[in-house]
Amino acid sequence: MTMYQRNRIKQEFDRQNAAADAEADGLLDKLKASKWTAAILLASAVVLIVILWSLL
Repeated sequence: MTMYQRNRIKQEFDRQNAAADAEADGLLDKLKASKWTAAILLASAVVLIVILWSLL
């Protein structure tokens, strides 16, 4: 593999990584803006606690 090919692969990897980070940040911003986020997270935590408690 030539140095040029390695450089192209690294550039493509960096580009895809930056795009994935931007998409994740956008999703996080949408979740922060949602008024239902806290309620959903709290309900999920309660369900998880109930399931774990029932296993004991």
